[in-house]
Amino acid sequence: MPKIFLTVELKELHDRASEATQFLKSNLEGKMKTKGTQLQIEGARHKEVKLQLHKFLHHQGLDHYRVLSQSGVLEVRQPEKHEMHPLERGGSPPTTAQTMPYLFPQTPVLGPEKKKRAKPKHKRE
Repeated sequence: MPKIFLTVELKELHDRASEATQFLKSNLEGKMKTKGTQLQIEGARHKEVKLQLHKFLHHQGLDHYRVLSQSGVLEVRQPEKHEMHPLERGGSPPTTAQTMPYLFPQTPVLGPEKKKRAKPKHKRE
């Protein structure tokens, strides 16, 4: 029977990769080899390794990190950084009178936002 290895990529943990390796070695059974930032585990169950990685991240206060799995490779990923564009923030929230006109009959009703339509491209003949 061929040996089945599960690879764990810890590159994005930077200085905590060795701590993660020690944590996994103490909590999992099976032969383990370390190659740089990769840990290869022989005979370990995929779900068990993923669970232990989540436990390690939680203990380290890295709950925002994710563990992604792809065909025999588990990869610990940093959260993606999303910078909000100034226009994406939107304006102020609508007033109570605008959202509940039945309680404030004298105020104008808040209508749907008007979206700009894309101009159709004219075909040249």
